[in-house]
Amino acid sequence: MKKLPISLFLGLLMALSFQSHSQVKIKGVEVPAIIDTEKGKLLLNGAGVRTKYIFDLYVGALYLKEKNKDPKAIINQDAPQVIRMYIISDKITNKRMEETIKEGFEKATKGNTAPYKVKIDQLLQAFKEEIHNKDVIDITYIPGSGVKLYKNGKLKTQVEGLEFKKLLFTIWLGDEPADGDLKASMLGK
Repeated sequence: MKKLPISLFLGLLMALSFQSHSQVKIKGVEVPAIIDTEKGKLLLNGAGVRTKYIFDLYVGALYLKEKNKDPKAIINQDAPQVIRMYIISDKITNKRMEETIKEGFEKATKGNTAPYKVKIDQLLQAFKEEIHNKDVIDITYIPGSGVKLYKNGKLKTQVEGLEFKKLLFTIWLGDEPADGDLKASMLGK
């Protein structure tokens, strides 16, 4: 039996090690460790499952330029960020997602959504189209461009402003998040 040269063995070992860190698998969903945006690569900060009652609804992942466990710093940061949702349930419909987002804005604004109504309505237009199991929704913030919502890689809407992004990210990362366990997972805790 031939022996492998040590350099080849180490190269193979490093490749396997890199491959194991290039993604995580959650509920059958392959969540990449790095994604590309128009402003460069973002790192997976953390990912988990959005659960309501006993149902697993989607895998949520947070991507940032640098890992960060401070939710307030992430919310306030004017840097490229992505919240990605991998739909894993037939229980999610566009109507339910729309209602959940509205509830999130109610909490984020402490009931004062009126100053943001136009922008909230603009975002909610993206949820008029049916949502299906295996859909992927990206909420991407790009400084200077605002929030871009993509469904399965196709741009559905764009809403300008850092203040709006802060409110939107508060739905997942604020003091009253939609799912506390998902928040902790997205923060890498």
